[in-house]
Amino acid sequence: MHISPILLLAFCWVFFPLTTSGQTLRALEKAGDEAVLQKNYYAALVHFSEALSVEPGNTRLNYKYAEVARQFNAYQIAAEYYGKVNATPESAQYPLATFWLAMMEKSIGWYAEAEAHFGRFLTMKRTDPDDPFFIDRAKKELAWCRKALNGDAAPDPYIRVEQLGKQINSDYSDFAPLERGDTLYYTSYRYDIKDDKHTPPRKMSKLLVSVHEQRGRALSRSLNDESLSTAHVAFSSNGQRLYYTLCDYVSEAELRCKIYYRELDNYGKWSRKAIALPTFINQEGYTATQPCLGFDSTRQKEILYYVSDRPGGQGKLDIWYSVIEGEVFSKPENLESINTPENEVSPFFYNPSQTLYFSSDGMPGWGELDVWKTLLDSSQWLVPELLPAPVNTGYDDLYYTVGTDSSRAWLASNRPGAFYLDPDNKACCNDLFRVTYLPKPDPKDTTVVPTIPPSVLPPPDPVPSEPETLEDFLPLALYFDNDEPDKRTQRTTTRKTYTETFDRYYQRKEEYLDEYCRPLDGDDKILSEELMDNFFEEDVRKGRDYLYLFSEILLKRLEQGDQVEIFIKGYTSPRAKSDYNLSLGQRRVSSVRNHFQTYSDGVFQTYLSSGQLRITERSFGETLASREVSDELKDVRNSIYSIGAAKERRVEIVEIQSSK
Repeated sequence: MHISPILLLAFCWVFFPLTTSGQTLRALEKAGDEAVLQKNYYAALVHFSEALSVEPGNTRLNYKYAEVARQFNAYQIAAEYYGKVNATPESAQYPLATFWLAMMEKSIGWYAEAEAHFGRFLTMKRTDPDDPFFIDRAKKELAWCRKALNGDAAPDPYIRVEQLGKQINSDYSDFAPLERGDTLYYTSYRYDIKDDKHTPPRKMSKLLVSVHEQRGRALSRSLNDESLSTAHVAFSSNGQRLYYTLCDYVSEAELRCKIYYRELDNYGKWSRKAIALPTFINQEGYTATQPCLGFDSTRQKEILYYVSDRPGGQGKLDIWYSVIEGEVFSKPENLESINTPENEVSPFFYNPSQTLYFSSDGMPGWGELDVWKTLLDSSQWLVPELLPAPVNTGYDDLYYTVGTDSSRAWLASNRPGAFYLDPDNKACCNDLFRVTYLPKPDPKDTTVVPTIPPSVLPPPDPVPSEPETLEDFLPLALYFDNDEPDKRTQRTTTRKTYTETFDRYYQRKEEYLDEYCRPLDGDDKILSEELMDNFFEEDVRKGRDYLYLFSEILLKRLEQGDQVEIFIKGYTSPRAKSDYNLSLGQRRVSSVRNHFQTYSDGVFQTYLSSGQLRITERSFGETLASREVSDELKDVRNSIYSIGAAKERRVEIVEIQSSK
């Protein structure tokens, strides 16, 4: 599995809306090839898909599409298109299609099919110089498939793996968990880069914390950089240093990272000065990322472990280490005993047992990146051991860390159950999972323990389930930016849909955080940032998501013959005069009506025309706005950017009446 440098940060790709209509086959293929060079595999996936719609039987395009689908972790899509290549007369030109087909089938869990295709690959005639590597790998993978088919790789019934849910995870990648006391530190790739000149703005990561697994919040801006991705927190053994990475784009979709640290001052706060590690660690032109600190009990020295693609390694990404003595770091050395020609990433050293956990896709295991462990015994590394299922799956499993309580661990994974950013291809992204090691019974105890399936189990404090009926949504609140849609007009209708207004509003989240929280400091600032972030995620974004779920359920009701009437109210904040606010509220209702008229290529229009679906609207303008919200035009912070003012700018679906 090839991992591009952007994956050093989050193991997830950047998504850019693309326009490809009207391009020729040659232009589409060229655009896909250029996207691959930029390591923007999602863009390549889109371009090659469009090219295949022009010429679906093109074997060359099918192979390219399979390759980028594999890079994008869309395993089922990749398997389908590698299979198409294998079924053509030109398949001999693409011998690795059979190998990668088998790898994708193994990752999905289709061991019988993978066994057959690994066997076929080993009987094929090849002249590629990389043949010895792939032949050796295929033999090992074939043995693993047979082991799985014989039932020798069954999940451990005393291990439970649970997804943490949306109070911590997002639709983007969430990764690098590290527990200290009652606090879980982690990184999330959900944030837009402010003032990014790229169109549309690209994503960046920030460090977050969750106390007692409650909703995560971003650390203060003194730690999270405003323009660079901040990621991968780690602490020195004495707790006096905080290590982390700062990563910057070096191309459209490629990131390069460097490792920094800060020290604890006399007041118990992290210093504002970030100190970069020496250039022989942060080597120019290469990435240094995923720092981890461990204490070697034999040497009695602290060791920095990290990941890099620097020259002199065993493969693509390797684990390196540097001995720390006071302020001095030794020249890094390659951890040769565990690195392979592929990728070894996300090291975590557990001091009590002197065990290094890491992930690798260069050794046969359950799937792509699997979690392994190796024991440090008298400064010698023992042979790595593969962790069992359900810790490992056929997907990417990485960033494994042991918790404060050794019966608990954490990891990141894109296994089934993780939130998809691209549900059509079932790809991207990593979510955080909790691993619990259940106590094993005394060997003399004959009690039968029920097997826990390797699927994701519900968290102990489950997030309320999504609404299942139209009435469950009520009231459904949809929020708007100030004076939107269509600023400075008395018109009572708009051509915009609610989704169009939402997209622009949500992109301004960081601006709202900055404008409202800037005058604050200390705990007041942290609390206000958390509340504002919660408003945008739990009110603004969830309202948009629920509108689409509401629409899906509504369509089913209409298809069953129900007569449905939806009652909508519009609200505004009190910045403008009442007559203007009345028009503004009507424009907001109009945008929601436009949503229903355009949803799913206008599927509701027939029902609206026949009267089977009716939308009854009324704007309340400022008349229902809270008197606690500022109406002073000069008080921009409170009349525009405050949560109170933002919550007044909404449309609500308040009532549903239906009959057969």
